[in-house]
Parts: sequence; structure tokens; C-alpha cells
Amino acid sequence: MQNLILILLISTLFSRSEAISTEVPEHYLITNFILSRYNKDLIPKRLQNESIKVSFSMELHQIIQVNEPQQFLMLNAWIVERWVDNLLGWDPEEFSNVTEIMIPYDNLWIPDTTLYNSLVMDDHDTRRLLNAKLTTRGKDKGALVELLYPTIYKLSCLLDLRFFPFDVQTCKLTFGSWTFDNTLIDYFPHNVTHAIGITNCIDNEGWTVLRTTVERHVNHYDCCPNNYTLLESHLNIQRKPLYYVINLITPTSIITLISIVGFFSSSSINDLREEKITLGITTLLSMSILIFMVSDKMPSTSSFIPLIGWFYTCMILLISFSTLAASMVIYVQKQGILGKPPCRKTMRWARLVARCVRMEMPLLMKQAYAQKAREDKLRRAQEGRKQSLWHRVYKLAKEQAQMRKQSSNTLPKINGIGNVPSPDVQQLQVPKKSCTISTDVTCINDPCDTNALVEFSNMSDEDNSSFPDIEYTGATLATPTFKFQGLHKMSTCA
Repeated sequence: MQNLILILLISTLFSRSEAISTEVPEHYLITNFILSRYNKDLIPKRLQNESIKVSFSMELHQIIQVNEPQQFLMLNAWIVERWVDNLLGWDPEEFSNVTEIMIPYDNLWIPDTTLYNSLVMDDHDTRRLLNAKLTTRGKDKGALVELLYPTIYKLSCLLDLRFFPFDVQTCKLTFGSWTFDNTLIDYFPHNVTHAIGITNCIDNEGWTVLRTTVERHVNHYDCCPNNYTLLESHLNIQRKPLYYVINLITPTSIITLISIVGFFSSSSINDLREEKITLGITTLLSMSILIFMVSDKMPSTSSFIPLIGWFYTCMILLISFSTLAASMVIYVQKQGILGKPPCRKTMRWARLVARCVRMEMPLLMKQAYAQKAREDKLRRAQEGRKQSLWHRVYKLAKEQAQMRKQSSNTLPKINGIGNVPSPDVQQLQVPKKSCTISTDVTCINDPCDTNALVEFSNMSDEDNSSFPDIEYTGATLATPTFKFQGLHKMSTCA
């Protein structure tokens, strides 16, 4: 009986141990099996003359930023690296036909793949929480290792902004090993036709991905005896120009059109209008603001000048020239209205420019110059002769008439001769003696009585209708009986 109980206990213990052993996952057993004889710090090569062939592929997820002034590109990408590790194989038949397992990447040897033109040389943050996928090829044939990880690349990219905002940029991403030459690691593109996948790429508001290409290069450096294999991926992107067309090019075109139309508009209607100068200055200020907006997007380089920079420069020069020309035209017109024609040299080149642009002198300037010429001719004719007695008489009579008109407005009119200041109307009705003075004499003696009326001879009816009689008192002329109506050319006695 005791022997039977002992046999039952022993069988129970063996059955429990078998149950415990069968509960251990297979990937635990595989991991312990392959890592027990593995050193992650050494390159896994069986033969010295063979290199590890690394297949590299990249999937573009998002274009984060394209910085034109600082010339760099930031993007989010998914990287896949594949290679065969000859020391990580196992026999699937020994482990319940398990052919794939996942192992943390820091337990394996991984190639030091580096982006050569990266601005940030730290990939640890993107890889520290990742695993590598192992697919066995046999116990002695090793395993295929696939390392998938996301990363954010910030790389330098020389942007050609000559045709901004209608530009197409090509950024180059150069991948390769930093320490292993091609006798140890050799890189190959996983897909030659689709170097950078764009299937899962998120649309960018400012850029569109056109195409991607990849090239494999073997370079030799002076520092090292062996060659290095590099993979150059080219990313072609095109800018979406709608934002810049609406906010930069369209306002500039409208402002320039207004400035040109204002330049060809007339600067005077009834008087000089200086709004053309104000329009030109305001347009220049607006163009300055727009060119500042463009300069913020441009790099500080002298290698090239963007096409939009030439556009703004030409527009500013055109507006400046039109403003300067408008100022000169207004100045010349103002001088013409004042009767001061410009100098001969100025008129010579002005006429030359006018013929080139098929323009004529404004009618207002022609009329002003003609009127000024007539006045100058009359003034020179008057200055060429002596001031006669008639001019002095006319001036004195005009002043007396103005004083008389202001002092009395109710004087009686007698025989249609005029207003008489004397209240004795009966005496004024008696005809006075008249004394005729010829307009051709050079002096007046004293032939007339004190109360005689002075008349001028050698005058037509039209002239007499505009000349009043002047009362002659002794040797002086005073108290005009009529108001003079204007200045007349008469050579009277002095």
C-alpha cells in the first residue's frame, strides 16, 4: 500500500513538471537559444570576405517645414532596414514551427545607418522603444532582420528660389554607414522605382510631392583605404503658389496698374492737381511693405536673385520714374501759367521725350505762353516811350472818380454830360466854352478860360464814346465831369 502511494506521488510530480515546461512560450525559448551565443557589439559575419547587404527603404509620412531663409527641410518618415544576420537562425521544427519573433533592437547588432546631410545627429530617441522582427532561414543559415522605426529628419537642402513662388525644389537625402566600409556593409535600395514611398503621405498646405528617385554611389575618401556605399534619395517638391499670387503678386499688379494710369492722366483741369505725386509716394510705400514680406521668405544669399525680386525692383523703378516725371511736368506747367517758360535746354529734351512718347504740349501751357508773350510785348512798347501828360491826367482822373463815387451817389445829371458836384444846377446848364486840344501836340499852353471844357481832337467816334470830357480850370486839369473808362494810347501835351 505504501509503495502504491509513493508511485502515485512520483507520477504526479513528473506530470506537473511537464505541464510547467509546456507553459513556457516558444519565443522565450527561441530568444534564449539565439542570444545565448550572440554578441551584439560585433558585426555578425561568418566569412571575412563577405559583407552584410542592407536593404534600405523610406516611406514619407509628412513634410513638416520648408524653411527658405535657413535652407533646411524637416519631414516625418518611416524607415525600414533589412539584412541577414548569420548568427540568429534557428530550426523551426525544434520550436513548434515558429519562424518569426520580435526582439528589442538594443539586444541585436544593427547597422549605423546615418543621414549624412542631417542637422541633428541623434537617432536614439526614435529607436529606443522599437523592436526588430526576426524571420529564420534555418538553423545554420541565419535570420532576416527587419528594423522598422519612425523618425523626424531635419536636413539641409539648397533651395533654388529664382522662380519663387512658381518654384520646384529638389532635396537630396544621403544615407550610408558612418564607420563601416563596403567590405563590411553594402547598401542597396529596396525598391528602385519607388525610392521614397508617398502612399501614406499627408497633404501639405504649401507643397506637393512630384516624384522621388534613388541612386547608389560608391565613394572613396582620402581618409580611408576602402570605399563607402551611399544611397542618395531625391525628393522633388513643388510649391503651391495660390497664396502668394493672391497676397503678393495680385496687389502688386493692381498698384502698379493704378500708378501707370495715374501717370498718363492729366495733371490739370481747371487748376494744377498734385495728386499724382501723392499717388506715386503712396504706391512706393505700399511696394516697400510688399517687398519686405517677400524678403522674409528669401535666403540671405548673393548667388541668385529671385524673379519676384526683379519684378518688385522694376515696379519700384517704374513708379519712381513716373513720380519724378509727374513732379517735373507739374513744375513746368506751373512756370508756364506764371509766364516763365523753361530754358532752351530743358525744352529741347522735353520735346525729344514728347516725340518719343507721341505727346504734345498741353493747351493750357500754350495759351499761357501766348498771353504772356502779348503782355510782354505791350509792356516793352509802353516802357519804350516817355510817360505823357495824358497818362498822368488819366491816373489822377481815375483816382478822383473813385473818391467821388464813394463820397456821393445822389448828384444830379445835366444834359447827359455827367454828375456835377455843384448844387447850383442853373449855372451848370449854361453851355461852357470849349477848348480843343489836339492829341498830337507835345505841350499845352493856356488858351482856355477857367471854366472851359477840354476836348481832344483827332479821335474817331468809337474813341470819343469811351473818353469823357475834362473840365479845364486855368493851367491845371481837375474835377473830371465823367469817369474814365480805360487807358488809351494818346500822345497828349506834357
